[in-house]
Amino acid sequence: MKRVVYSKAAERSLERMQPKRRQAIRAKIDAYARGEKVDIKKLAGSDLFRIRVGGDHVIVDDQCMIVMVFDAGPHGGIYKE
Repeated sequence: MKRVVYSKAAERSLERMQPKRRQAIRAKIDAYARGEKVDIKKLAGSDLFRIRVGGDHVIVDDQCMIVMVFDAGPHGGIYKE
């Protein structure tokens, strides 16, 4: 199982979400870290990936044994620089 690390921006985004959305995102990230199949796609022009959880997208960097979560939020506002 890979270790999951959340950035400060990701933690802030998750804190502002409703509890059910937050739990769904954390559960999906944990499932990915365990090696389960999730809806993941590589972002164009970047080494980052996105995981879709319902209407939310989560930006992650899948390094060797660590999954770094950069941000989480609705589809429309998640892809800002």
